Amino acid sequence: MKTSRYAIAALMAITLLSVAACTHTRTQPSNPEATAMNETPQVSRQSEREIFQGAPDKFTGSVQGRMYFTPNEVRDFSSATVSFEAGARTAWHTHPAGQTLVITAGEAWVQIEGRERITAREGDVVWIPPNTRHWHGATNNGAMTHTATQGAVNNEVVTWLELVTDAQYALP
Repeated sequence: MKTSRYAIAALMAITLLSVAACTHTRTQPSNPEATAMNETPQVSRQSEREIFQGAPDKFTGSVQGRMYFTPNEVRDFSSATVSFEAGARTAWHTHPAGQTLVITAGEAWVQIEGRERITAREGDVVWIPPNTRHWHGATNNGAMTHTATQGAVNNEVVTWLELVTDAQYALP
């Protein structure tokens, strides 16, 4: 009886050690130094990224931005910083994968069609669901800057619609 208990315990210990050894081998690269040498970070310098002016068919008022990055072969989203002078705003638009806005300076007005306009302040994060018709911009009292991040679906990140009218913008 003692022999069989020891045999079972030994067999279990060997099994556990074998599983641990297999797991350990699978998670470790065969040559960590070679792997690290092939993984060079890519840096996008701010001075090398162009500033764009808001096109008059997509923005009202003075708007400028700078892309941080665009989708590539492994990343399916893009991000930019966009600054709006007082009263400036986007046209109505949608994003197939939604959009996240991080307000980095000032106050923003954000409105989803059919809903009340909201005010978002510096440090606030606003999520706009996929394919939701909306607009965003500065309040009429001051400038605003946000970081906008949006995903791509079938290589599309935004569908621009008509401009927000002064009457729509002025509504509380």
